[in-house]
Amino acid sequence: MADMIERFCCARLDATSGHIFMSAVTAEKWFPVILIGLVLDSMAWDPAPTIVSAPGKVLIAGGYLVLDPAYPGIVLVTNARFYACVSKRTESTIRVRSPQFQHAEWLYAYQLPKEDVKDAIQAANALRLIQCGDPNPFVALALLYALHISFEFLGPTKARETLSCGLDIMIIGDNDYYSRRVNGQVPTIEELRALEPFTSHPCTLGDVHKTGLGSSAAMTTSLVGALLLHLGVAQVESGQLTSTSLGLIHNVAQLAHCAAQGKVGSGFDVSASVWGHQLYRRFDPDLIKSLIRHEIGSRIVTDQNTAVNDVTPEPLALLPTLDATNPLWVPAPPPSAASTAVEGLFSLHTSDSPQYKARPAPLSLPPGIQMCLADVDAGSNTRTLVGKVSDWRAQHPDWADQLYKIIASSNQSLADGLLQLHMAYANDQTAYTQVLETLSQRPSLDWDHYYESRPSSTCALFLEVRNAMRSIRAGMRELGSRSGAPVEPPEMTRLLDTTINTAPGIMGGGVPGAGGYDALFLLFLSPSSVHTHIPAPAPQSVCDIWQTYSELSVGPLLCSADCSDVPCRTNKSDGSNHVTQIAQAWAQASPAMRVVQDASTVPGLERWLNSA
Repeated sequence: MADMIERFCCARLDATSGHIFMSAVTAEKWFPVILIGLVLDSMAWDPAPTIVSAPGKVLIAGGYLVLDPAYPGIVLVTNARFYACVSKRTESTIRVRSPQFQHAEWLYAYQLPKEDVKDAIQAANALRLIQCGDPNPFVALALLYALHISFEFLGPTKARETLSCGLDIMIIGDNDYYSRRVNGQVPTIEELRALEPFTSHPCTLGDVHKTGLGSSAAMTTSLVGALLLHLGVAQVESGQLTSTSLGLIHNVAQLAHCAAQGKVGSGFDVSASVWGHQLYRRFDPDLIKSLIRHEIGSRIVTDQNTAVNDVTPEPLALLPTLDATNPLWVPAPPPSAASTAVEGLFSLHTSDSPQYKARPAPLSLPPGIQMCLADVDAGSNTRTLVGKVSDWRAQHPDWADQLYKIIASSNQSLADGLLQLHMAYANDQTAYTQVLETLSQRPSLDWDHYYESRPSSTCALFLEVRNAMRSIRAGMRELGSRSGAPVEPPEMTRLLDTTINTAPGIMGGGVPGAGGYDALFLLFLSPSSVHTHIPAPAPQSVCDIWQTYSELSVGPLLCSADCSDVPCRTNKSDGSNHVTQIAQAWAQASPAMRVVQDASTVPGLERWLNSA
């Protein structure tokens, strides 16, 4: 009994950083009082976890080019999401678990700066994470950077209060992030729909086959968002994170994700997880390089005796660089000839709104155009592909610059074509819907014949977007051929051509991001979704082709482009300025990152929250 009470008292000591001056024998008679106090204390806590979700991404145009701030890329977000759930923990430790996988639990102790450290930056630099067990750099660095920022933002006293208790964190992702193949067999759409939400896997996280939706970025971003909100750094208004909070979350997540990868990537995946569909133009990579050079990761230690007084001679201040108002995070405006109509439209109507300065120009799919995705049985090493292309560009700068400009022109045509389709819908919904309905019943190879028989400006726009997607694919194949990287491998070319040229209503497609064998996407026409926010599933004709395709094993994913923030779904046709309507709709669109107020609104989430 005495041993139990001694452990009980120690737990209380660890949780509160207080002092207990009594022996275990003396404590025995105080056991009921202590127990009641702890129960009342626990009842005072808010049991509801802090939950933030972030979506996956698909880069449909701009692969490799987005590494250069001169070139934008078109990024769509999916309705497949990652969720980070943060709760208080009675022990002064941080437990992170990903219950969908075996052995996916990471435990951290932490050393807070001593009470006499009053300077915020000194205190932030004195913070240490003590890693217990196998490392997970994405989790550990997201924790460390979020905790560091909390000390700088809140000050030592308030930050210590927020960490007087430990943290219990669960991270979990929708099924579409991971392949569901069993013994190489592709599941049917019906089998995928029958799966429970957040289905577990009979393997470790490191052994699972991913589907290329940007799971590491979505996980890191949702985790940083949930931590900063839970610690009181980020703020919510009307159930939504403020623009300033979103900007800070974005910057911290970019730093944590790059540090975990060991390189400064393009950043479009993190940006999409925060802001949503967009025309992305990257930030200056030197912003993050300068912070990574300080090797903040060295503060993740395994020695519990590490002294918190071992502060670096020149303490690192992260907040001035990562602050949402830092103009260095806003990409420098390109020359007018290189900018797109989308960027011009957004900047024109948001230039006087400081809260939008950090937000990239939104660009969603027009009404009635949907996206479907497929999981392919091979896989690609993105870093290897990017390395080959980068090496070729360095060795052949003239050739590379010429090819990049050609691809960039096609990307610009696609972006501006999508914008023009938005405006065509706003101008005349009836004509738009009629053309979309007719084209949806024909393979895209036959669209030209229809246009010749019934020419119209709206139909011409659909053809322009189709042609831009064809040109992008041709440019990316040339890039792969020149660099020796399988950007669009011949097997994927044949699969895409068969699907696009055979199935009706397919506007185009491609291999997203860096290319390779990870996945493919298609844009298709869906008349039934013109006036709704409901994503349409992959067309049955497409599923039939993939099911019988023999050269590659390919299966559809259930997720599609998120339709919740598609702008300008209005019935107005009164001759008002539709450009202004669209710009205002984009400026007011909800960001992709969301706060979940009630876990019961997400099917399957409570089951995992209530698990051990």
